[in-house]
Amino acid sequence: MAERGSAGTSMRRLADACGVRVAALYHYFESKDALLAAVIEERNYGRRIAEPLPLQADATATERLASVFRQMWDGALEEEAVWRLLLGEGIRGEPSALPVGRELLATVIPGVAAFVRDAVPEISDANAAAEVLLGQMFLGFIRHMFEPDADPRVIGDEIAGRLADLLLS
Repeated sequence: MAERGSAGTSMRRLADACGVRVAALYHYFESKDALLAAVIEERNYGRRIAEPLPLQADATATERLASVFRQMWDGALEEEAVWRLLLGEGIRGEPSALPVGRELLATVIPGVAAFVRDAVPEISDANAAAEVLLGQMFLGFIRHMFEPDADPRVIGDEIAGRLADLLLS
């Protein structure tokens, strides 16, 4: 589904890719919409974003902010197939992706704000900072998709370096 999108992927193709019969998929998932929701739920983003980030206590505010971003960035890269699928479905306006995406944002935005509040108390508006961090993460992900030869770690480092100028000046 990440390669072809929901509309371009049949349940038969998914079943073949999983090595199961189509009936088995339909036994557990009434539709591709339900399967997409289950994929996001299975990733357990709510629990993961509630876990505190490991940070160096003696690091500067700039270093702590960069660390928060890099940990988010590394997590997004680990989940690249899921993010490509969900973002692609959202861009195409697939109805099944909209509630899943809204629910994910409702989890991620406050979670990132908590990361900022805990890690960089020097930032006065953690909610606004969370939106900037997420916006920069999505920008980095789009760069990663459209600049496939660019090293994603370099993209993440460039963004992490700019965040201090944006949020701590």
